[in-house]
Amino acid sequence: MAASSAAAAVARGLLAWALLGLLASPGASVVVAAAEAASPRSPCSSDLASASQEGGGQGQQRWRLCWPDERYGGCRSPDAGIDAVLPGTVLSSMLSANFSGIDPYVSLNLKKLPDIQVVGREFYTVRYRTHVAAQALGCERGNRTLVLRGTNYIANVSIDGRRTADSVGMFHRLEVSVPRTAFELDVLIQPPLHPGRDVKNDCGWTYCGQGGDHELAKDGPVAQFALGWDWIQSTPDRHTGIWDRVQIVDHDGAYLHNVYVRADVCAAVGAAPDHTASPHADVWLEVEAAGGPENLRWRVREGGPGGPVLPEVGGRLTMPGSKGSGAWFKQARLWMPWQHGEPVLHTLEVVGAEGPVLHSQRFGLRCAEIYYEARTNGPAFRINGQRLFLAGANWITTDQFLRFAGNSQRYDDEVRLMRRAGANLIRVWGGGLAERPEFFEACDRLGMLVYQEFWMTGDNNGPQAGSYSWPLDHSVYIDNARDTILLLRGHPSLFWWGGGNELYPSDLCPPPDINRAIRDMVDELDGSRPYVQTSSLLQQMKTYNPRDVLAALAVNDGPYGAQAPREFFLRNPQLHYTLYPNRTGVEPFPLSINPEVGGPNWPTYSGLKKFITSERAPSRKGSEVAEEFDYHVFEAFNIDMTVNRPNWTSSYSHTTVDPVYDLWGDNPITISLERYSWRANLVQYAQHRLLFEGYLQNQWSWYAGVILWKGQAPWPSLRGFVYDWYLEPNAAHAGMRAALESLDHLQVSFGACTGADAGGRGAAARLYRVHRGWATGPEAEARVQMYSLPGGEFALSRRCRSPAIEPHAVVELDCELPWPSSEGAFLLRLTLLDKATGRVIEGVENLLSDPCSGGALVPGMDYRNLDEAPVELQLDHPDDVRSTDASGEHVVVVSNHGKRAALLVHLRLFEQGSGKEILPVWWDQDYFNLLPGEVRRVSWEGPIGVVVATGFNVGGGRTPSLPPEDALRV
Repeated sequence: MAASSAAAAVARGLLAWALLGLLASPGASVVVAAAEAASPRSPCSSDLASASQEGGGQGQQRWRLCWPDERYGGCRSPDAGIDAVLPGTVLSSMLSANFSGIDPYVSLNLKKLPDIQVVGREFYTVRYRTHVAAQALGCERGNRTLVLRGTNYIANVSIDGRRTADSVGMFHRLEVSVPRTAFELDVLIQPPLHPGRDVKNDCGWTYCGQGGDHELAKDGPVAQFALGWDWIQSTPDRHTGIWDRVQIVDHDGAYLHNVYVRADVCAAVGAAPDHTASPHADVWLEVEAAGGPENLRWRVREGGPGGPVLPEVGGRLTMPGSKGSGAWFKQARLWMPWQHGEPVLHTLEVVGAEGPVLHSQRFGLRCAEIYYEARTNGPAFRINGQRLFLAGANWITTDQFLRFAGNSQRYDDEVRLMRRAGANLIRVWGGGLAERPEFFEACDRLGMLVYQEFWMTGDNNGPQAGSYSWPLDHSVYIDNARDTILLLRGHPSLFWWGGGNELYPSDLCPPPDINRAIRDMVDELDGSRPYVQTSSLLQQMKTYNPRDVLAALAVNDGPYGAQAPREFFLRNPQLHYTLYPNRTGVEPFPLSINPEVGGPNWPTYSGLKKFITSERAPSRKGSEVAEEFDYHVFEAFNIDMTVNRPNWTSSYSHTTVDPVYDLWGDNPITISLERYSWRANLVQYAQHRLLFEGYLQNQWSWYAGVILWKGQAPWPSLRGFVYDWYLEPNAAHAGMRAALESLDHLQVSFGACTGADAGGRGAAARLYRVHRGWATGPEAEARVQMYSLPGGEFALSRRCRSPAIEPHAVVELDCELPWPSSEGAFLLRLTLLDKATGRVIEGVENLLSDPCSGGALVPGMDYRNLDEAPVELQLDHPDDVRSTDASGEHVVVVSNHGKRAALLVHLRLFEQGSGKEILPVWWDQDYFNLLPGEVRRVSWEGPIGVVVATGFNVGGGRTPSLPPEDALRV
């Protein structure tokens, strides 16, 4: 800015302050401060991501990483060490330099990387160094602040050789005043003080592998899964490094930060249990910041940044020591979860005296409440006054090496995959991260609710191992928790905070001072959502009080294995066999919300081959598996079919079925890995669909929610995911989606069958209509069509009337569903039609055998009639639809000209020239079934390429090989 312009700006600022009567004194020091505060200019910010950033968009900053220990090269020369990947852990940089030929996720490669338990903390004690240029032309401001959003574990920041700031803990931001001129930035990073040992045996308790020797929990604010778990191997560097974004902010006056919109939406919408949710409310707003220039104002734009300014909604910004003013936001549109409305976001702007925008952020208005639900005898949740059945999945993070921290596209892709599976909630598990703002921004946009836990687990913090007193430094833990609350509190998707995973007893875990501090900070700094002390008391029946909803979400969790389908429709699947200290037999107990329940998972065959080199499939019941499978934590699909078992903690003779081997007509000793993969996908489709349908059938009588363990994994694991690390959904994703996508759902019950004779023959299954909507569902007609397999011949049709259904209701239809045969699976097509308009409310498919069969090894999963010989499908470009650009909607026509049904048809997309697979792909339908002679139009949005058909018994099809410009003009 020219001197004359600067002087004019100062003069204008002084005049404005004088007119407002705010110029307190003519003294020079006061004049300068007033001038800066009166007309601060919009800040400039720049991201200091490295040019070799792995996780996404390429940065411009050159960073070097060196080792102070001379044994590893020292840091004497400015060019010592290697080019650093930032954001990224130390190993992220080493994977690009020292180990550039190693993909750590393939086969046993992770074993090749130096683990800190072997090489010591000195090996992962490093310095990140870079030259930061002077303020850019046009961005000259009075001050400059360096912001490091995540370092692990101890960080010492030096500017031009002078130590300036320090940080301890993985989740504490550093905000450092730096020169406006060019300077040398040097950040010394030390690993956790207690990195621990990744031990799987002889670790002093039953469940070895859950956090290794548990020592890492001594350090508190860390991701405990870094020391390994039963679904992941340990992370060799324990996430040491500058693992999150680094920014430079050029600004006038004090640094404006931690801006927050306070709004008591619950007072506006009411809190009656069945209050009709309104998309609007009159809400009182106040806006605060933890620091910044004085005498700033705030205003609101309707919708996005380009929306109109609402002149009546604004006031003075509250700052420490200076109370601002609020305003009514009349008939404000509320943020809703995605299945119940629009996740409306508004725009807050903080402005200076002359109007430049100093800060802008999106915010949403919603009421989040936990309450005691008498019908389920435990906790339940309301949003905007309306009770909500929670159907979600557990989440760890995007990558074991944290290479996607801050990557908006990766977070958007994964949250969208969760949403397409039908989830309305993501639980960010307490052994993982405080997720990044980009994750919450994706959830804000997509209407996904989040349950964020702090960094404790009962596996390591006392209840099962470790110590109740851990972490050792409580003040560091509380300081990290405080900064995390300040960082994330502004996101409407954040539904509630959790103290951690499986912590008990309540008076010891978390440590009382930490628990009190977090509860107080949530009340004082946040004030817009509950804090629940633990996910589960893990069988502590004697001390569990279901009315104390803030103490524990549940008294137990699990199971984690495959189940007989009928088990999912009993109260508390498998857990009801457990003998607890104050109950015996199979007496029911309250489990209103199950925070963890799941079973084995498997990728597609193509997805498996991205990280497994072996072609030898696991043997029956998992008795023999290749080392690679074991390393990637293989879990067999075995189902316990023991009749009248006394309880699962007692010794008894098990009747175990391996559904991948035992439910088919051939009963082979060995099968190919590809066949194993597709059989496993069919099994997990059934398991995940039935799991959710069992809970849905008993919503608001036994349950108020269920959360799958897990929805995703931060590396290519063989357990706990409905899409793999490469972002390809498996059939478990499709099964979950079939159960949850529609709020008005038609399903086959595996409860009591009707009409059976004395020998159990001739029984009929029942149809249920499950309604999770907030408005009455219309009178409807339920249609069921069955087709025999493998040929797809028509076998049965039923039309049943369904009366109008109340919100949150479950209705058993007056409609018996006898199976045409008690042997073998059938393709079912279930359609729910609005009786008045003929509109399709829901249309879903299912692959089921007779749920009431007494002769099947596993009723409902009898696959002895399925033919696995490949069906060739034809893929064509439709003549009537033409795409106009490469990012629009595209269509492919899939035809079955064969004589057998094609099952679980799963399309894949590849780049035309390179043959590289494109993931994720947003197909409008996936894992569908195609009868002989049927044609299906499948559309997707995004990039074009070559489409290939795969599936349970699909031999493959391919779009015609056309020049790139014509490849998918479909």
